[in-house]
Amino acid sequence: MTFSLVWADDLSGAAEAADTWQQASGESIRIHLGTGDRLPTAAGAVWDLDLRHEGEVRARSRLTPALARLDQDSCVFFKLDSQLRGPVRAYAAALLATGRSVVLSAANPALGRITAEGRHHVPGAGTATALRTLFAGLPQRHLAASEYGQLPELLSASSPVLVTADVSSAAELDRLARHCRISPPAHAAGSAPFLGALAQGYTGGHGRSVSAAAEPERTPAPVRQLLAVIGSTEPAGQVQVAALRQRDPQTAVVQAPPAPDPHAIAAAARQVREALARGAHTVLTPAPEPRRAAYRSSLAMTALATTCRAAIAGVGNAVALYLSGGHTARRVLEQLGLTTLRTAPHGHGAVARLIAVDGRTVLTKPGSYGDRHTLLDLTTPAPADHTPTPDKEPPGGHT
Repeated sequence: MTFSLVWADDLSGAAEAADTWQQASGESIRIHLGTGDRLPTAAGAVWDLDLRHEGEVRARSRLTPALARLDQDSCVFFKLDSQLRGPVRAYAAALLATGRSVVLSAANPALGRITAEGRHHVPGAGTATALRTLFAGLPQRHLAASEYGQLPELLSASSPVLVTADVSSAAELDRLARHCRISPPAHAAGSAPFLGALAQGYTGGHGRSVSAAAEPERTPAPVRQLLAVIGSTEPAGQVQVAALRQRDPQTAVVQAPPAPDPHAIAAAARQVREALARGAHTVLTPAPEPRRAAYRSSLAMTALATTCRAAIAGVGNAVALYLSGGHTARRVLEQLGLTTLRTAPHGHGAVARLIAVDGRTVLTKPGSYGDRHTLLDLTTPAPADHTPTPDKEPPGGHT
């Protein structure tokens, strides 16, 4: 079982998958933003299909034509959320409809996200997800850790089946991947660690063994100035911004308007540019939602991304972009007209370091990843002589 294509359901997932691939191969991996007229059929790259926020019907209708264009020998690794958010059942159904079986593991043991007795556990999420319920109506077979050896037989069956498995450690994930590699061709879906485990020994579009090519990773210097766009509702982002402001009190936090009003966007963008001109790290956040929700509204995200585009226009590439959350990253990159990026070496496990075609560094991660040190580790302290004073600070520049 090998895969020739890697797809993801959101941009931070694509970046995480590409970063995993790069760390295993030692080669820069390209990330493409898939669109309706740009189907993900090229190998040797990771494609973001932007499906995380779609409904089941819409997600499957978008996946089906892309899968139909694959040749009969192609197998896909589909990177999905290790918390199993999004229309995950639709992804599995579309992959099964190709006539191939699917092996799925969302386990990310390093984050405590494990599958035990057929239930997927995420720390802090409350009730575990029963996989049999999540994938009800699909042909499914769940394996205990002691049953991985049944994979070759299951994947040899004439009818496609969704195979899930208990995985509670990195060692079990590696063992599951080893059984996958000696099994008949099938699609795979799951977490970036599952992709990394499957990739060991795989010869992909670059023509050489992934595990044999790895080299020690070079840690780049921290970025001198950052524009951080925090669109995710995950608490991790607030913790990271608070730590940055504690170290660098001159850090500016600017709030985008709640809707894409041109005048309000221009005003917020001006505040961002003024803060960047002072040499300060700058944080751009969406307007607060009227009630607590798992995701930002479409209007708020459009306003956030449009404000970022207006703010960074004409700002040099020395200012790096930090995009927290896959939906945030996708909306911002679309507004900037960036559809292809490549990975770059880095030393920060939670954050993928990408380079845009214009040379700007783009740092991105899933919204739930990282800790209070994430932004501190990525950046150098802002110059002390740029600390704002009442006569220097533009009205409304901070929240």
